[in-house]
Amino acid sequence: MKQIILNLSISIILLMSFSSCMDKIEDDYTDPDTSTVGYMGNLFTTMLLNNRIMPTYWDYATFVTGVTAKYSQFIGIGITSKMYVPSSDYNEDRWEAYYTGGIVNQYREIEKTYSNLTATKQVEQEVYLQIAKVVYYDQTSQVIDLWGDIPFSEAGSLNTTNTLTKAKFDDADSIYTTIIDGLKTINTFLDTVSVTSSVSTSLATQDILLGGDLKMWRRYANSLRLRLLMRISNVSESVAETAVTEMLNDTTTYPLVESNDQNILLEVNSSNSSFNSSGLESGLTDAATSNGPIAPEYLLEDVMVASNDPRTPVFWNKSSAGYVGLPIGSTTTTAESMLSNNLVSTIDSATFIKNINVPGVVFTAAEVSFLKAEAYERWGLGTASTAYETGISQSIDFYFDLNSSAVYSGYSATAETAPTTSEIASFIAGDSIAYSGTTTEKLAKIYTQKWLNFFILQAGQAWAEYRRTGYPALTFYDDPSYTSALQPPTRLLYPSTETTYNSTNYAAVSSEDTRDTKIFWAQ
Repeated sequence: MKQIILNLSISIILLMSFSSCMDKIEDDYTDPDTSTVGYMGNLFTTMLLNNRIMPTYWDYATFVTGVTAKYSQFIGIGITSKMYVPSSDYNEDRWEAYYTGGIVNQYREIEKTYSNLTATKQVEQEVYLQIAKVVYYDQTSQVIDLWGDIPFSEAGSLNTTNTLTKAKFDDADSIYTTIIDGLKTINTFLDTVSVTSSVSTSLATQDILLGGDLKMWRRYANSLRLRLLMRISNVSESVAETAVTEMLNDTTTYPLVESNDQNILLEVNSSNSSFNSSGLESGLTDAATSNGPIAPEYLLEDVMVASNDPRTPVFWNKSSAGYVGLPIGSTTTTAESMLSNNLVSTIDSATFIKNINVPGVVFTAAEVSFLKAEAYERWGLGTASTAYETGISQSIDFYFDLNSSAVYSGYSATAETAPTTSEIASFIAGDSIAYSGTTTEKLAKIYTQKWLNFFILQAGQAWAEYRRTGYPALTFYDDPSYTSALQPPTRLLYPSTETTYNSTNYAAVSSEDTRDTKIFWAQ
């Protein structure tokens, strides 16, 4: 039954891509009072089945490896011409994935469907609108983190009015404020809403992320709000400190993702694996060498091996020379030679490359713990060392669970033995990561461990946090062949579709459309 519903969802979004089909959709759903429970649910499911939430080939092959993982230094790269200039076509595709690929257009369709309901039905089905808004806000914040100011308030007019309007660019800071305030309102709504049995049954099926568990949606909304508040905390510290203090002092009102069994994961299973298309294997594997991405020297050797990190064997394949990363500044010839002679480590096959059970990671308890640790350290709200150590332990458990629960097709591997509690405690007490030193040194350790925890599965968050905090202290080799882009950018350039077809509105932000302009929250 779930497969039928998912197939219907995909069919609906394809229909909505063509304005000529709008009348047919309206004919198919002529009676909102009898059909919109299913229709709202289908629209919501399709919103979740997005190729930037699911671990899809296209996302990893065109954007993660080319932008976010590269600029977060999760993969080793040899020196090539324009190595810090991302593909304009792939960047535009990422932009369109947000606007027309199932987020903005789908959310606007949900809004339109909701507005056409009777007052009674609106009360009954508002829950769909509100949880869809959480996903919408999450994805919006991620697009802001890549570009800065974006079309927001006027975006998606075709879906709501059947009229194509060229949308203005909204200020990124103000959108963040809208999202942060909106998430608080959503949490309150979900805490008090009464859901009918028909909607509850529909939610349990259509909500392929959290199975209709509204307490979990509150955890998602509040954890996202905590993330965004900490992200603006260096530029709007008083605002962030006040709101974060309220949240962390009252976790009954503001429940968070606190443990790994509460992680927000879009699971890959028999119902949606064909949509996923084994994303990591096909998206990360080099067709010529059949290997995954090469390990960078800093992450593997300086951070993980140097501290005896127990996650090392579930992150990396061991080379014939041990756990070895590609040195910064290596030529492509050196990289290829080391790879062909098995002298450099690659991303672990068993945990990531061959594992068709890797989920889309939306939020983890480890991230929440690291966010708490930063807030506690900066503002004295709690015991920072406990939150920091909890985050490391949760990260270790998460990745070993990913390794042990792996599912393969035409491949076999033995799960790695997870470290014991005492072994984890010994690692955390090690000189290089122990929670000690000045406040600056402690924050650097929090930021570095959070960056490591994000890894390839949340490379976008890692790149955002690196630009916000400046940690870890990554070194990027200058591209000697292209002086206009010696180093990675601080933001992406707007796609040509905006500069060409939305030129009047683009003119208002054109002066900021440079690769070196910082996102408003960046240091």
